[in-house]
Amino acid sequence: MFGVNKKPFILKIDVYIMEKREPKKRFWKFFLWLLVIVGVFTLLDTLVHAFYEPLEIYYYPIPEAFKFISTTPLFWYAMGKIAGTTVMGSLLFFLIKRIKNLQAKVLAFTLIIVILIEVRYMLSGYYALRWDLYNMVNHFITLYIPTYFVFKKSKCV
Repeated sequence: MFGVNKKPFILKIDVYIMEKREPKKRFWKFFLWLLVIVGVFTLLDTLVHAFYEPLEIYYYPIPEAFKFISTTPLFWYAMGKIAGTTVMGSLLFFLIKRIKNLQAKVLAFTLIIVILIEVRYMLSGYYALRWDLYNMVNHFITLYIPTYFVFKKSKCV
């Protein structure tokens, strides 16, 4: 009765500490795989914009201070795609990790990013509505494919 076993209490503390560290490890594992998704997405999207004339990038705002790097709109479009998708994807980790179904994870991740990207393009007014619609389909396909394979193979979320 008085001889209380303290081992379970210590075990509970150890498990609690492990659970507190686990989300950070999961996020960084996700982040590394996110960079793979972003890289493949940007590469596929850039190739589509380079070789499919109806989706050609003929204008993209280039920061004056960085014009010495490149004056090609497609280059800056790709750089914006990398930055924006990485930030949005990182923030989506906290939503995606709560979803149990693989297809639902991939669909939520892809749709949220594509919708946010397309709203930004539509509001900018640089391109016609038909371009925006074609681009939305392009972005959905080119983001869905790498996201599906990475989420399925890596189990990062």
